[in-house]
Amino acid sequence: MRLSAAILCAFLSFSFIAAPTVEAAQKKPATVKVVKKKAAKKTVVKKSTKKVVAASAKKKAKAPTAKAAGKRVAVKSVVRKRASARSSSRKFASSKNYRPRKAIDWATYRSRGPSYAQLIGLKGSSDPLGLSSTAVLAYDMDTNQVLYEKNADQPLPIASITKLMTALVIVESGVNLDDKFTVTREDFVPSSAHSKLRMGMEISRRQALHLALMSSDNRAAHFLARTYPTGKAQFIKEMNIKAALLGMKDSVFYDSIGLNNDNRSSAVDLSYLITGASEYALIRELSTTPEASFRIGKREVISSTTNRLIKDEDWDIELQKTGLTTAAGYCMVMQAHVDGKNVAFIFLDSPNKYARANDAEKLRSYLSRESVVASN
Repeated sequence: MRLSAAILCAFLSFSFIAAPTVEAAQKKPATVKVVKKKAAKKTVVKKSTKKVVAASAKKKAKAPTAKAAGKRVAVKSVVRKRASARSSSRKFASSKNYRPRKAIDWATYRSRGPSYAQLIGLKGSSDPLGLSSTAVLAYDMDTNQVLYEKNADQPLPIASITKLMTALVIVESGVNLDDKFTVTREDFVPSSAHSKLRMGMEISRRQALHLALMSSDNRAAHFLARTYPTGKAQFIKEMNIKAALLGMKDSVFYDSIGLNNDNRSSAVDLSYLITGASEYALIRELSTTPEASFRIGKREVISSTTNRLIKDEDWDIELQKTGLTTAAGYCMVMQAHVDGKNVAFIFLDSPNKYARANDAEKLRSYLSRESVVASN
C-alpha cells in the first residue's frame, strides 16, 4: 500500500511539473508564426517601397521639362489643327459648290489695283505678238527706225522711269558728284518701297545717283533734288526744260522720284530720253550694275538691280531703268544690242514683273527673226 501510494504521488507530481512545459511547447509555435507573419509583412512593405521608389525614379527620368512639355502640346495642337483643316477641306472639296483654284496666268495677273491705262480703256488692246504691256516701242537708235510699236503715242504714268531724267539733269548740271550731304527726315518720302538710306547717313551725290539708277531708291532720288544748288523746285523745272529740249512733247514731271502719278510720258518720248541719257557713260554704268557695295560711315550698304535681265547672259544691255506704281503698272526702258542693232525698248503698264520680262523676250526674239529674214 505504501509503495502504491508513493508511486501515485510521484506520478501526480510529475504530471504537475510536465504540464506547464507542454503548454509552453504548444504555445511556442504560435508566437513563431506571428513573428514570421510580421517579418513577411516587413519584407512585403520593403519590396513595395522599393517598387514605388523605382517607379518614381523612372517617372522622373522620363518626365520632360516644362519647355519640352509645352512644345509637345503646341505640336499636338498644330497637328490637330492641320488634320481638322484637311478634313474640312476634303469635306468642302466633296461638296457641290466646290470650284478648283485656277492656275495663275502671269501674262494677265495684276497684284495691284487698276492702272491708269485700264481706267481710260487702253488695257486689252491687241498686237501681233500678244504682248501684255499696254504701250510698247522698239526703236533703232542708229537709223531712227521704229521696229515695233503698240500705243506708243499715248502719254501714261511712268513711275520710277522718272529717275532717268533726274540722273540726266544731275550729270549735265556739272555739280560735284563727290560732295557729301546728310540724309534728313525730308528724304523719307511716303512709299512702300524699301530704302537702304537711314536718317543721319552722310553720302555723296555719286552714291545717291548709283542707288537711284540701280536699285531705284526713292530716298536717294529725293536727296539729289533736295541737295541741288538752286533747290528742289528749280530742279523740277530743269527736268521739264530738259524734256522740252529733247523733243518730249507729251511729257511732264512734278517730282524727281516718280511717286507723283502726274509724271507722264509716252513710249515715243521715252525713246528720246534713252537717246539723251545713253550719251553719258556714267549713267550707262550706274544703271546696269548688277550689285554694289557702299561704305557709308561705319556701315556697309549692299544694293542690287531691280531689273532681272541685267543678270541674264543672253542680254547685252547698255542702259536700263524700271518703274512701278499702281497707276503706272510695271514699266521698263532699256538700250540693248540685238543682232548688231542698237535698240531702245520701252514697256509701259505691264501687269507684273514676269509679264514685263516675258514681253521683252518675245520682242527680242521677234526682232532677231526679222533681222534674219531681212538678211536673206
